[in-house]
Amino acid sequence: MPTSTGSAPGRLDVMGGVADYAGALVLEMATRLVTTVVAEPADALVVGPIKLAADDLDHLARMDYPKLRAELSDLPKWSLYPLGVVLVLVRHDIIEPPMVELRITSEVPQSIGVSSSAALEVATARALIGDLIDGVRLGFLCQEAENSVVGAPCGVMDQIMAAVGRSGYVLPISCRPGQPGPLEKLPEQLEVVGWPTGSAHDITGRPYRQARTAAFMGKRMVERAAGRSWDWISQLPADRVSALPESLTGGSFLDQYDGTDDQGITVDPHTDYPIRAATAFGHAEHHRSEELLLAVRAADQDRTRRLFAASHAGYESIGLGHPTADQVVADALSRPDVYGARSSGGGSGGTVVALCRRGTLDDVAGLIR
Repeated sequence: MPTSTGSAPGRLDVMGGVADYAGALVLEMATRLVTTVVAEPADALVVGPIKLAADDLDHLARMDYPKLRAELSDLPKWSLYPLGVVLVLVRHDIIEPPMVELRITSEVPQSIGVSSSAALEVATARALIGDLIDGVRLGFLCQEAENSVVGAPCGVMDQIMAAVGRSGYVLPISCRPGQPGPLEKLPEQLEVVGWPTGSAHDITGRPYRQARTAAFMGKRMVERAAGRSWDWISQLPADRVSALPESLTGGSFLDQYDGTDDQGITVDPHTDYPIRAATAFGHAEHHRSEELLLAVRAADQDRTRRLFAASHAGYESIGLGHPTADQVVADALSRPDVYGARSSGGGSGGTVVALCRRGTLDDVAGLIR
């Protein structure tokens, strides 16, 4: 194949992002910062220190995913993102094993919750297949790479945003399982910015897994009590969710229930899970995203502040808060032209997202547009 190039942006999570696995409506924006991957012809697949012949690639692509993850466990973690995309594209017979060297450059900061991984995945796919498939399907394929090859239990929001998002526009995505709505232009006087907290974020870390697991435990408990099932956590009746216990150990749950319907997580018998808060969060974020779209269109500062504050408090309630994020939020809200600020993405530090009048936070070092 001739030399080809693909690129994709990072993202700012305006509202709802960590609740994508709950089937929530989420509001996302592409950053101006992008990741670029150049695929140059070679005699093997070359990704950093990795060099794989065509037969080896095809063999790996056909392996069961648990065996594949074990096989790749000694490779540098970063390399699994582009390699995972290659293997998924081969596995689905979208491409033959590509004999190329992947050269990666990125402006998107890593480990601060602005989706550097999805930007890398989508840029890799575009370098290999261009516009062969639509953005939504591309997003799901890249999510498969992150879930099944990397082993990170993320939803599909980031990958769809990287594939179809556009800088300067809010992208609503209904994560049931992943359908983007029309791009929404911000009012001219407003902007969304990311304020890095200085505390690294890792979506594969324990707080995220614990919050997600607790939400699916709560879903199973509501379904047992109601005698019926729902497709998504965000569809559960609010009165049923409010009746859940505040917390429950994994062991007590497993004594009564046959696990959860989320294949991406495992219930740990020795962990105490925030059942009620985690289940309620996905439900509440869905409705906050719906309301925020209306508030932003109207440039309603009071309503927007209330919604951002409720979302930020929700992060704390499910174990995804962080003292540095609290301080950044407080600093942002001390300025009169900030409409709202909140923890974003997977929380636990990372990046605080703020909606403000254009230029209000221009003095902040490292601001992400």
